[in-house]
Amino acid sequence: MDINTLFYWGMDRVIPSLITPPNTGKIIHLGGNIKDQLPNADEIEYMDLPYYDAECSELPFDDGEVSFIHAYHFLEHIKNVTLVLKECQRVLMRGGVMNIVVPYYNSQMQAQDLDHKSQFCEDTWKTLFHNPYYDKNQIDWRFQVGTNVIIGVKEANLCLMTQLIKV
Repeated sequence: MDINTLFYWGMDRVIPSLITPPNTGKIIHLGGNIKDQLPNADEIEYMDLPYYDAECSELPFDDGEVSFIHAYHFLEHIKNVTLVLKECQRVLMRGGVMNIVVPYYNSQMQAQDLDHKSQFCEDTWKTLFHNPYYDKNQIDWRFQVGTNVIIGVKEANLCLMTQLIKV
């Protein structure tokens, strides 16, 4: 029996499969310290001045040049998450994938770090991309939410793991 079957039987829910992005574009990692695990990725630090400042800079890639973006424990350190996501959407090719892991909004992991500027829950993406009453940014979002689950070993370290697909 696979984990999807067990989860479905136990929770009456389906976990979408992770999408494999096209392998024709660049791979980028937003954040640092995992170069060994992603040796083919261009690593973009949060503030790699003057090269990149996540709060106000464009990503240094052409439109549709990237097939895969990894953002692990990065977005919670950004005030202007909408700008970063807009830039990720711009550089991703159609069918491109963005994998995101952020601390869950009410976990100890989120609360204990004073550098965390943004919080995320399982409905964050739905509210941002598909809520007609949320017109704060007026962006034509092209992201589809794929897998979106709360993960963790114990309540103190819960994270939100999300895969966004550019359609």
